[in-house]
Amino acid sequence: MKKVLSILSVASLFVAFSCGGGKTPAIEMTAHVWGNCEKCKATIEKSCVMDGVSEAIWNEDSKLLNLKLDTSLVSLDAVLNAVAKAGYDNDKFYADDYAYNKLLDCCQYDRRPFESK
Repeated sequence: MKKVLSILSVASLFVAFSCGGGKTPAIEMTAHVWGNCEKCKATIEKSCVMDGVSEAIWNEDSKLLNLKLDTSLVSLDAVLNAVAKAGYDNDKFYADDYAYNKLLDCCQYDRRPFESK
């Protein structure tokens, strides 16, 4: 009888933990990211590949990056910083000149003036 009770206790704990309390749902966020073309799109979206980002889609026409993030794993700032390191200015971070100058000629967009925030 003790054995049956201990097996049932372990099984119920397993079910309780596996049924999902604690999983944070993905939050949708949007940010402006400057760029020009399909090559920019590929680079911007690739720079967003990291734990906690389930979706990153950049629109060439609107210059909007749509993200789905698990904010318990990654912040919007971390993602946008990675985008800037790839050479693309955005709402929060200005890409350094070295990264920008490494972009292909077709990807070198008109840069906005640096604004201190």
